[in-house]
This record gives sequence, C-alpha cells and structure tokens, in this order.
Amino acid sequence: MRQRGVVLHHEHRIGFVIIRDEFGNNTVVKLLAASDIERGDVIIGFLHGEGEETLHNETQDVSLEVHIQGHGLSEEATIRMIQKAH
Repeated sequence: MRQRGVVLHHEHRIGFVIIRDEFGNNTVVKLLAASDIERGDVIIGFLHGEGEETLHNETQDVSLEVHIQGHGLSEEATIRMIQKAH
C-alpha cells in the first residue's frame, strides 16, 4: 500500500532523507541519484517497503530512486541510524 509522507530533513553529506509518514513514524531513505528534495516536500510511495523503491515527490512532480534504509522508526532510532551512517 502506498503511503504519503513529508520530508523532515535531507542529510546532504550522506544522501539520506528522513520522511515522516501519516502515522507519525519515520522512514529513512538513501537517494540513488542527485535530487533537489527539500524539507516540506510531499512524498508518495511504498514508504514501508524494503530495498530499492521509486517514490514520487508530489511537490516537485518528480520520481525519486531510493534505497529504503528503515521504516516505522521513532525519532531516537532515526537519529541513531543517521549517526551510524556518518
């Protein structure tokens, strides 16, 4: 099932993006290609999937090739994941 979320943060140095879904949980994705994704952009797709996915940035009307690093994450778990990736 496709979910809708909002970009909370783009960690440019490592290409990670944090998306908050409609349930208040976070999904962390790694961008597989350059993107001008910004905080507040609305993202639609299989945010609770695993591995490579194509998401849609509804705000900018572009597709995003990503690798889902984790989903259903609390704020604390999201921070730990980003810190480990540095």
